[in-house]
Amino acid sequence: MSEALLWFMLTILLFAGAFWLYQKYPFIWMLPILTVTAAVIVILALSGTSHAVYMSGGQYLSKMLGPAITAFAIPLYHVRHHVRRFIPEILLGVGIGTLIALTSDLMLGLLLHLERTTNLALLPKSVTLPVALAISERSGGTLALTATFVLVTGLVGSIVGPRLMTGLKIRHFVSRGVGLASIAHVMGATKSMSLDQREGAVGLLTMVLTAILASVLAPWIIQMVY
Repeated sequence: MSEALLWFMLTILLFAGAFWLYQKYPFIWMLPILTVTAAVIVILALSGTSHAVYMSGGQYLSKMLGPAITAFAIPLYHVRHHVRRFIPEILLGVGIGTLIALTSDLMLGLLLHLERTTNLALLPKSVTLPVALAISERSGGTLALTATFVLVTGLVGSIVGPRLMTGLKIRHFVSRGVGLASIAHVMGATKSMSLDQREGAVGLLTMVLTAILASVLAPWIIQMVY
C-alpha cells in the first residue's frame, strides 16, 4: 500500500510542477500531459519499475477521471439554450463521427496486419479514457496500449484539429465542437472550451454521447469483423 501511495503522490507532484511550468512557458511541447507522461516513463525506465507496479497507485487517478468529467456539466448548463437548438445536428454528427472512428481504426489495423489485441486496443482511441479502457478490457485489447492511443489521439487532435478546421473555414460552433470532441475526446472538448464557451459545451455533450454510443457499437462491430 505504501508503494502505491508513493506513485500516487509522485504523479500529483509531477503534474503540479508541470502545470506551473506550462503557465510560465505556455508552449505546446510544455503541455503537462506531455511533460508528465515523459517524466513518468523516464522514472519507470531508470528505476526498473513495471507499468503494473506503477498502476497500483496510478489506478486511483484513472478512477477519478470518471467522476471528474461530470463537472463539465456546469458550463454545459450555462449555455444550454444555445445547444438545445441544434440537438438533431449534434446527434447526427456524433453518430457519423463515432461510426467512422471505430470502423476506420479496425480497418487500419487489419490493413497493417496488427495483432488482434493491438487492433482492439486501437479501436476506442477516440473515446474518453475511462470508457476506452472499459471497451478495450471487455473486447480483449491491451490496456496499456489503449491508454497510449487515447493520449496520443487526444493530444494530436486538440493541436491539429482547430487549425485544420480554421484552414477549411469551418466556423460554426456546433460543427467545430462536434468535430473536435468526436476525434479528441476530453482533450478536444477542453480545447474547444478554451476557444469558445458554446463550442466547448457542444464538445462536452459530444464527448459524453460518443462514449455512450461507442460502448454500444464497439462489441457489435468487433463481432462482425472477427
